[in-house]
Amino acid sequence: MHIKKLEIAGFKSFVDRTVIHFDHDVVGIVGPNGCGKSNIVDAFRWCMGEQSAKHLRGKSMDDVIFNGSESRAAHGLAEVTMTFENSDPEYRKELPIEYRDYEEIAITRRLFRDGTSEYLINRAQVRLRDITELFLGTGVGTKAYSIVEQGRIGQIVSARASDRRVFIEEAAGITKYKQRKKQAERKMDQTRQNLLRVTDIVAEIERTRSSLKRQAAKAERFVRYREELEDLFLHDASHRLLEFTVVERVERTALTVASESSVDQRTTLESEDSSLRAARDEAAKIEEKAETASTEAFDADNRVSTLQSEFERARDRLSHLKERERTGKQEEEEIALRLESLLKEAKELDDRITELHADETARGEDTAREDALLASLRKEEGDAGRSVGDLRGNLASTTTAVAKVGAQLDAVIQRLTEARTRKDSLASDRQDVESEVQATEAKISALKRTVEELAEGKRLSDVEFEELKAELSTLRPKVTETEKEVDTAKNELGFKRNRLRVLEDLHRRLEGVGNGARALLSGDEATVNGMVADRLDVPEELTAALAGLLGDRLQCVIVSDPERGLELLDELRTGNRGRATIAPQRPRYTAGASRPEVDDDPMVLGLLADRIGHASDDEALVRTLVGDTIIVRSASDAMKAVHRYNVTAVALDGTVVHEDGFVSGGSGDDAASAMVEQKREMRHLTVEVAELDEKLKEVNERYNTQRARMTEVGTSLDQARQGVHESEMAHVTTTKDLANAQNNADRLQRRMGSLDNEGGQLDERIEQSTNSEKQFRETLDTDKVRLAEFEVQLRKALENLHEHREKTAAQAAMVTERKVRLAQVREQVEAARSARQRVASSTKDLDWRSERLNKELLENAANYGETAALMVVNQEQRADANVKARESHGALADVRELLEQIRGAVATQDTALTALRADLQAVEEEVRTRQMELQRIEMERDHLLEGVRERFRGLDLRRVVGDYHLRAAPDAEHRRRIDELTKLIDRMGPVNLDAAAEFQEAETRYTELTSQRDDIEEALTELERAIKQMNRESRKRFKETFEAVNELFKASFQKLFKGGHGELKLSDPENLLETGIDIIAQPPGKKLANIELMSGGEKALTATALIFAIFQYKPSPFCILDEVDAPLDEANVKRYNEAIRSMTDRSQFILITHIRQTMQSVDVLYGVTMGEPGVSRLVSVKVNDEAEPRKQRRLPAREAEFPAGTSAAVEELSDAAADDGQQVVA
Repeated sequence: MHIKKLEIAGFKSFVDRTVIHFDHDVVGIVGPNGCGKSNIVDAFRWCMGEQSAKHLRGKSMDDVIFNGSESRAAHGLAEVTMTFENSDPEYRKELPIEYRDYEEIAITRRLFRDGTSEYLINRAQVRLRDITELFLGTGVGTKAYSIVEQGRIGQIVSARASDRRVFIEEAAGITKYKQRKKQAERKMDQTRQNLLRVTDIVAEIERTRSSLKRQAAKAERFVRYREELEDLFLHDASHRLLEFTVVERVERTALTVASESSVDQRTTLESEDSSLRAARDEAAKIEEKAETASTEAFDADNRVSTLQSEFERARDRLSHLKERERTGKQEEEEIALRLESLLKEAKELDDRITELHADETARGEDTAREDALLASLRKEEGDAGRSVGDLRGNLASTTTAVAKVGAQLDAVIQRLTEARTRKDSLASDRQDVESEVQATEAKISALKRTVEELAEGKRLSDVEFEELKAELSTLRPKVTETEKEVDTAKNELGFKRNRLRVLEDLHRRLEGVGNGARALLSGDEATVNGMVADRLDVPEELTAALAGLLGDRLQCVIVSDPERGLELLDELRTGNRGRATIAPQRPRYTAGASRPEVDDDPMVLGLLADRIGHASDDEALVRTLVGDTIIVRSASDAMKAVHRYNVTAVALDGTVVHEDGFVSGGSGDDAASAMVEQKREMRHLTVEVAELDEKLKEVNERYNTQRARMTEVGTSLDQARQGVHESEMAHVTTTKDLANAQNNADRLQRRMGSLDNEGGQLDERIEQSTNSEKQFRETLDTDKVRLAEFEVQLRKALENLHEHREKTAAQAAMVTERKVRLAQVREQVEAARSARQRVASSTKDLDWRSERLNKELLENAANYGETAALMVVNQEQRADANVKARESHGALADVRELLEQIRGAVATQDTALTALRADLQAVEEEVRTRQMELQRIEMERDHLLEGVRERFRGLDLRRVVGDYHLRAAPDAEHRRRIDELTKLIDRMGPVNLDAAAEFQEAETRYTELTSQRDDIEEALTELERAIKQMNRESRKRFKETFEAVNELFKASFQKLFKGGHGELKLSDPENLLETGIDIIAQPPGKKLANIELMSGGEKALTATALIFAIFQYKPSPFCILDEVDAPLDEANVKRYNEAIRSMTDRSQFILITHIRQTMQSVDVLYGVTMGEPGVSRLVSVKVNDEAEPRKQRRLPAREAEFPAGTSAAVEELSDAAADDGQQVVA
């Protein structure tokens, strides 16, 4: 996983896109102070996932985005990409399996100004966690030993012992275990929370199951009572129907007898009536004669009057005919004038229509010609477009072929370059190995001498060590005890919070509430103000009493608008969503206004209404619900109180004695008491959570104080422990160094044989790649020629297509204009035709009116002559009519005298006939009475049938009457039972008919949740087992790594210091998972009591020895050292550089330095400069001409990718370094 290159854009002072190639073993970065060198280190850390802005030398993460300068605007994006080689199988096996097959791995991090960020691996978007896990166990990471920033090298020595163990953990590869352990512990915490939540819910469901079971039993009783009541009702209704049937039969028999009697009497009446009619006929004849005479007299009188009236009307008609003749002549003149005007208008319209027809024909022919030309142009345009499409297809296929061949050629060139580079590298590596064999043999000899010389040393003061140890032993139990207090407070607070959360969740989900009430409460209706249980604050000792008194009424839904409440209940019924009971928030009637005097009675604990807490607005509601109910201690006291005060009494155990003597009671929780208890518990928990929160803060503060003191004592103890076993450990370390050196010599011999085999394989690969390169170049040249030809043809075709499109567009515009004008002319023709039709219609109407007027005038003249003649005839007829009238009046007087005599005889017969009619009327009245009784019976029967049909959902009583007619007729006991069942059902109050289904649902949920609880407990066991396994593996690896690194540190310390003694010790050997690591260092000729007494250079050299020891045990793919050599003198810098060079066969080193000697030791030197204020730029200088890159790049002449102006930047870098007291070596 060596770094191949680093790409930076918009990150801190690197504004422009900058690519830094790391192709050599040791790369140096130099430049004046403030030029941005350390920004490169920050870019590495940031790209690998660093989340602390402080570690990146900023206040917030936005500080990494270039914020602008005098000449540059601020950027909106910072982006850094690190590209690694993935060819080393040793590091490849440490990677997640999905990345092991990649030859290169590119990690990209982007941050936008709006705060959003992206992480990518090989251009695929991933999570930060994926990048962190990619580096786990490799020694690379934001907190690993692969990056040592400026000033941190001395902190490694001065750091706490617990902080130094991070390096050993990374070298041991157990950071991945710690990460997984943290994830497992977080998952365990979440699982425990889930277990607690599920356990609470199971407990709540257990509390409501019995209540739902009793509600289901109550619903079952209700259904049983209702079915019995329906059966008794149908029994009663069936017998009533049978009674109606019997009575109907009797009434119909009596009706038949009365009808027959009526027929006989009617026959007698008709006979007498016939005789009477004969007499009346005679009288009628005389009356007719009298009537005729009277009519003749009347007609004669009328004739005289009629003739007089006709004379008057004839005279009036003559006047009317004269007036009509005058108006007719006037109207005839007006019609003539209107006809003349219309004829003139019609001629003008005919001329206009002829003119427009000619224009329409000419424009239509012109439009057709232009339209045909447009179609021709469009056809030519289509042909040109298809030609362009064909040429583009040819160009695309040829371009694809060129790109494909070019890619294949690049791949072959790259493989050839890699093979040649590797061959050169093999030769260099073989020489290095031979040199290293010689150096190792010399080292073995030196180590043998050192082992013989090591003997003894003194230890730190035992007195100081024992005092610190005693104080630490005293502090530890105190801290442990305080920590237990913190854990206890946290657990109790967590339990209370979870319990409160569960209760709030149950209250929010309306557990145990009927479906109807739940439907009303879960809606967003403004008039709904919760349940009765939500409005009451009940003391704990009165929970059972209130629940026993109100029962299901605690589930009543409170509404501010009763009318709207009725509408909501109707919606429940029509939607089949269950039943509910509503209560007005301000009832009109308030019970308990009398307030019984019970203050002096020791048996009475008080009025229930006075003991219930509630809002002021709910006073009327509470008084209505509990009324004047009094509280007593026991059921026997309740019975006495009811007899004494004649009010309802409730005992503390929930037994209720009503005024009417009814008593309700029993044992067991129910939904009512559960709801009241939940509300009370929620209020208490809220207060307790606040108090526990304050207590936890106080205990935490005390714990932190004790912990800080213990840390301070532990640090002093660590420092005192440094020299306890110094000589002894030095001897062990040197012995192990000797064994390691001997093993290293054997390994180098095997390495030389491996290099020889690989060189032969590379020769074959170079020959194959050279042949392939020649073939691909020939193919590429041919395809490029074809591509140029197609591009020329396409340009010409596009020009031709553009010309056709312009012509077509112009022609289309012309055709559109012609069609619009033609449409306008056609509209004008239609308008003229409509106007011509209107004129013709008006002319025809006037002709008809003129003809009709002439006829009327002719008829008027004829009528005038006829009327004058009729007036003369009328005078003669009036004289004859007067004579006839006098004769008719004489004959009328004789006939009337004869008529009076006959009427006397008819009256006698009519009296006898009246008596017969009275008898007949009595019989017919009896018939009508019987008919009305039958109608009443039919109505009652129909009413009974309709009532049964409505009550029993369409049941026809006549179909089931057979099931009941054999049963005894209903008696008083039967009807008493009906009344009893009706009262029982009414007394049951609201019944949750869905209780059985809800109970089954609760039972199912209970089963599911208990199963979930078992699964969660099993998951906790598995997590604990996994954590124990990870702890065992971590202890094993940490111990092995610590021992190996300790031996290597001893050797490295002596090598860098040219003597002395260095050693690592565990601060708590019994606790390998948490123990810190102490450093014991004794430079040659010194005996230091405290490591803090070392100089800055000695501290830096000691820390460097530790880093190099870790690298020798488990080399990191690369190492970035930021001014680590700054505190070192010239001799130590030389040893420092030699140590780095000795590890380049395993690791890649990037050094940021100001030291001339370090600059001269690197292979390639990058200079960082600020030619433009606030903007960093790079230049590169190859210092070591003999140094070979790890892997040759495809373009040998390119050293790195930099912005324009590189030469000027080199000069600026040199000047800046000189001004800063340093020198850039070229």
